[in-house]
Amino acid sequence: MTRNFLVFIFGLFLLLVFSFAFCYVSIYSEVLIAGICALVGFLAALVISIIIGLSAREEGGSLYIWFFGIAIVTGIILVWYVSRAGTLLKVW
Repeated sequence: MTRNFLVFIFGLFLLLVFSFAFCYVSIYSEVLIAGICALVGFLAALVISIIIGLSAREEGGSLYIWFFGIAIVTGIILVWYVSRAGTLLKVW
């Protein structure tokens, strides 16, 4: 099962990179559809990394630390993005 977990880590990393690219475009170019794609990508990466991290921990593998690390990084970037987008939209 280790090979599948490595594929998931690589896929989550790519999802995080593309979500950050959409985030950057939406903040600095003010493209709404890119902002929606970024938000969906960040939420998907966060949920998927937590679920797969929990299943990897139950199997006894050591890769669950990487999944929780990706979840923490995604959560930090998600909070930054939501606060930045809220400031640009004058929500707060």
